[in-house]
Amino acid sequence: MAGKAVNNHFRMPSLWWFLLLVGGLVLESTLFFYPELIPYSSLGSIIGGFLQYMATSQRTFLLYALYFSAVAHIGEALYAFFLCRKLGLSGMATFLWTLQSFAVGFPSLRLLLRHRDHCVLIGSKCS
Repeated sequence: MAGKAVNNHFRMPSLWWFLLLVGGLVLESTLFFYPELIPYSSLGSIIGGFLQYMATSQRTFLLYALYFSAVAHIGEALYAFFLCRKLGLSGMATFLWTLQSFAVGFPSLRLLLRHRDHCVLIGSKCS
């Protein structure tokens, strides 16, 4: 009796996406919750001045941006989870795609959607 093949398909986007998106989320959170930790003067007049302006004068915008980021990343992670289940991916692959989509969002989801399109083209669940 042959066992069913396990589909462990998982890919990661470029490291640059992780640095850009996770770094941006950390910076955004730090500006809102701990603005005193940012060394504004060390970042130069343009970047440091802009970040200080955002942290002091645009707190409402930062709060809405944090809410939007959280909702978007949670939504992308949920979509990735359900898409993995629909594609018949293994539990571990589903976990990795969900976690990665929560962390970096659309670059991860775009790779998963490409895999879905590939599965549609070959006419199977890619199992």
